[in-house]
Amino acid sequence: MRDYSPYPLLVDVCVTNRCNLNCSYCSAEAGPFASKKGEMSVEKLDSVFRELDLMGVPRVGVTGGEPFMREDILDILKAFNQYRFAKVLNTNGNLITDSIARELSKLNLDRICVTIDGSKSSVHDSQRGKGSFKKAIEGIKNLQRYNLPVSTLFTLGKHNVNDLINTVRLNDMLGIEYMSVMVICPTGRANDGSILADKKNWYPVFLDLTERLSRGEFKVKFKIVPPNESDVFWTHYFPLAFYNRLDLLESVWHQNVDINFDKPREISCQAGVRACSINHKGDVYGCDLMNGIDELVAGNVKKQKFSEIWHNSIVFNKLRSITFDDISGKCAECPLPWCGGGCRCSALELDGTLLGSDLACFYEQQGDVEVV
Repeated sequence: MRDYSPYPLLVDVCVTNRCNLNCSYCSAEAGPFASKKGEMSVEKLDSVFRELDLMGVPRVGVTGGEPFMREDILDILKAFNQYRFAKVLNTNGNLITDSIARELSKLNLDRICVTIDGSKSSVHDSQRGKGSFKKAIEGIKNLQRYNLPVSTLFTLGKHNVNDLINTVRLNDMLGIEYMSVMVICPTGRANDGSILADKKNWYPVFLDLTERLSRGEFKVKFKIVPPNESDVFWTHYFPLAFYNRLDLLESVWHQNVDINFDKPREISCQAGVRACSINHKGDVYGCDLMNGIDELVAGNVKKQKFSEIWHNSIVFNKLRSITFDDISGKCAECPLPWCGGGCRCSALELDGTLLGSDLACFYEQQGDVEVV
């Protein structure tokens, strides 16, 4: 069994599955018609936050759905505000009015992350709904008016990969300090993989982005959250290897292939090892991408203490026990030991088993890409 942290380093707490939008790639399958039935009360959420704080969890996120669909969200955030962990609020920004921003300014949130999936409405709205781009920008400006710590999230797929550079520029224009790119995982509504950006789309964009970052072209602090949580990300390695620019992998992204080629092979997925999520009904999963997959429910905080679930869950122990000897398919044959086997949830959705291969990996699509 892999060593796991005595407490998770990050816990996302979903407060509702209701959402004012209906994004085509949503892993939670949230939307306007989701039920509020079973949502944790303010009191229950407060007790969960308290336990996470007592365990020493350093970072907790409040997520949805869309958190502002809850009529009592400000009460939830006031409870959230009491604790020592770093506090992150994730939102699509569409419901953040001036008055809500004013109330949020009375709290001590460390980060308010607003999803911006394009530099213009035609891109952003294509998957998130008409008018959502304009409202998200208005929400950001309302937050900035009260000097709140706003960051953005760009959810990368086939629909917006070619607009990434322009979206980075938009973040600079808006004065955003931090921008994250989350590569869409084939779960929830995206589980057929059709919306994923393939290598034909991604390679030239990533090279362009990397070269611009190497020249210091952008002010916004930028990171990509990849499907494989290892020392070298395949979203970064394969494009730069293809263009013979692996020198940029270390100088821009601070990843060293030479060091990591000699490391023993180990599953890198951090679900249930250093992170987990709690859904709106109190079900605990290894990560939010696993939400709604019955076989991956580790426990429920309405029935058990979170600490008992973290240390004793059969599901978490199963995730922690997976080794490369258990993996089948392309991942088992891969000559790149630094990858770590990709996303276990992606393997389950695309390959039909938790012990399968992450078929979203570019090595799976490799063909004309020479491994160096």
